[in-house]
Amino acid sequence: MKRFVVLDSFRGICAVAVVLFHTQILLSFSELSFFRHADLFVEFFFVLSGFVMFHAYGGREFGPGVLRRFIISRTFRLYPLHLLMLLVFIGLEFGKLWAEHHGFSFNDAAFTGKTAPGEILPNALLLQSWIGDFNSLSFNTPAWSISIEYYLYMVLGMVLLAMPRYCGQILALAALVSFAALYVELDVIKPFIWRGASCFFAGALTYQLYQKLEPAISRLEDRLFFSVLELLCLLLVYRTLTHETPHQGIIASLLFCGVVLVFAGERGAVSQLLQRRGFARLGELSFSIYLTHAAVIFAFTSAAVVLSKLSGTEYTTILQQPGSEQIMRYISSGSAVVDDLLTLLELGIVLAISSLTYHYVELKGIELGRRFAHHESRQLSQV
Repeated sequence: MKRFVVLDSFRGICAVAVVLFHTQILLSFSELSFFRHADLFVEFFFVLSGFVMFHAYGGREFGPGVLRRFIISRTFRLYPLHLLMLLVFIGLEFGKLWAEHHGFSFNDAAFTGKTAPGEILPNALLLQSWIGDFNSLSFNTPAWSISIEYYLYMVLGMVLLAMPRYCGQILALAALVSFAALYVELDVIKPFIWRGASCFFAGALTYQLYQKLEPAISRLEDRLFFSVLELLCLLLVYRTLTHETPHQGIIASLLFCGVVLVFAGERGAVSQLLQRRGFARLGELSFSIYLTHAAVIFAFTSAAVVLSKLSGTEYTTILQQPGSEQIMRYISSGSAVVDDLLTLLELGIVLAISSLTYHYVELKGIELGRRFAHHESRQLSQV
């Protein structure tokens, strides 16, 4: 089965951009306008996920046995690292509790608000973004999108099982309704659900379009044409993220469908660059980067709080986010150069930890899932 190396690399770059979006270092390059809107790359993750899932499963006969293997595969792909990071954040709350007893103060007290004990179970079940009474951003904040994605997998699996002939029409209707709900800001369910569903189902439809266009595209030999097209995509992404407009998320989502369609062909100069080992490695680590970075950022900020207390010099400042009532604690050394170096150090630590979790958690989980699915298949064949 074809592996879209360039799209994987793209996902890795987007994961790094999301890290910089969440980075809270006041004078750092992470405060550039592009990174201040890099949360929109989560839309790209959803689009790409729908695209890849339909590539892997949309064309095969989807019986109950395939559905079981599909559920096992997706569960063992997402859950091991998610549960590990949930445990890490619970451990960090205990660390915060200890620090509070020794005179240190943080934005929120330990095990309160979004880290209240009542938020643990919905997080463990990946239900925090689906049930209205729970905080979607509790504990490991980026996991809100994993919560949405996991159950969208199940929806796709059920559609492929129950109504394969009408799958395209159902996905189109689901995407249209979700985009419409986002447009009118319909709040009958959490907006996170509309955000994920619109992009995920649009990504699956993008793959269907890719299937139809790919034979004709493969006959074109004009590399310059594809290079210009890829560069145009990158410019449009930059423009969309750096210029706030109404319904910016919807615009970005539709643009990312086009970006995935263009880069899936892997025909231009940008694609050639993204196939290099360094970018491909970022793609491999993208899930780990996404799920581990919030803990690293929390540790960095906490270390700055402790250093301020011990040294008597303030290395953090609390500011209100523009256009929001939310307050954030920023690290601030007072020097742009030092802040940039701190950001690079933070990124380096995220990448190092991500390499470890990729090899010792992600890959182990995937392998365990394969064994379990194989065992299930053997048992069913003996019945």
